[in-house]
Amino acid sequence: MTDKEYRKIMADARRSVSREYGFHQSSYINYKVEGGYFFCLFFLDVEARLIVKPLYADDLWWEIWDATENKKEPLSLRGTGAYSLSGQVLTSYEIAKTTDEGELTNTFNKIFQDANTEITRFLAENPDADIFYPDESKMDHDPDRLLYLMALIHNGKEEDALAIIKEARK
Repeated sequence: MTDKEYRKIMADARRSVSREYGFHQSSYINYKVEGGYFFCLFFLDVEARLIVKPLYADDLWWEIWDATENKKEPLSLRGTGAYSLSGQVLTSYEIAKTTDEGELTNTFNKIFQDANTEITRFLAENPDADIFYPDESKMDHDPDRLLYLMALIHNGKEEDALAIIKEARK
């Protein structure tokens, strides 16, 4: 079986399960919006990662880059777009490589069920997306601290954001 065939089997199994849990699917991701946050499950061959970011973050970033046309694109662009921000990793899941549809369905059921539990927990701890600041130790890849900078700007702390940028430029 080729990698392309395997990815199709995985995508089909994910699609059949994800809708039951309120997730949408686009290529290698599943996502949902809840409580002002964008939650995204990124699926790699042997791992899935659940990330979160405030829904406003990409909009603000696109305004800064003068790419506001991205706001009109499908929500999935926030997970797959070249100019979308990284999110804070909430958790990750291992995926055993198998072509057995039943086994894949069970795996994805567990992942989506656990992801919804994690999302519920996160929302209970962070009910207001407008005042959320990411835990930078849990970022997947954000060397420029862009998500944190967007949170500062969104919360009217432009001077703090400028100080971070000036320090980074040194």
